[in-house]
Amino acid sequence: MEDVHRSMFTDRARQFITRHKWPLHLGPTGFEIDEFDDPRTTYCVVEERGRHQASLRLRPADADSMVERHFPPMWRVSGDRLRTGTEVTRFCASPALSPDERLSSVSDLLLGLCRHCQRSGVGTFFGVVFPSVARVIKQCGWEPAIITRMQHSSGVLLLAEWSASERIAWDIQECREFRERSWSERRAAATPSHQRLVA
Repeated sequence: MEDVHRSMFTDRARQFITRHKWPLHLGPTGFEIDEFDDPRTTYCVVEERGRHQASLRLRPADADSMVERHFPPMWRVSGDRLRTGTEVTRFCASPALSPDERLSSVSDLLLGLCRHCQRSGVGTFFGVVFPSVARVIKQCGWEPAIITRMQHSSGVLLLAEWSASERIAWDIQECREFRERSWSERRAAATPSHQRLVA
């Protein structure tokens, strides 16, 4: 298994089992791998020097849907329409990243996801996320359509749908560029003037 995949499954364990306390299977190697990690699953991964930064997985809903299996009340709302669609799960960012690094990696992940959807003909995809995850994706330039929501033991969950397009790809890039300009200006303003002159 490649190093990036090893670190992805390890980071998934840290996020979903250690942090969120989900009752998921943790393998002897410390990986979080389930029955949806099979040959029909496609992974979108951002990596740096062989280390996982952010990732998610996609699979056709007719190959077995996590929403259908684990959130049947949500599935009953739109299951007939979603069954022919594509599901996104395991949206994960490395816990080793700083908040700024995490947001940049998520932007890169979403841009790669949008480009993948355009190339592969996936017009829309759906998934169950926490409201905080939906907000981060929206902050990166990709606003979801909320299909339904439910109260779960882990908090409020949203069943959301996203549409991929060239416009969305541009929005994600523009948000990233604007955000990095703001960060650069903020860092410059925080640097004492005598240090800037010496530099």
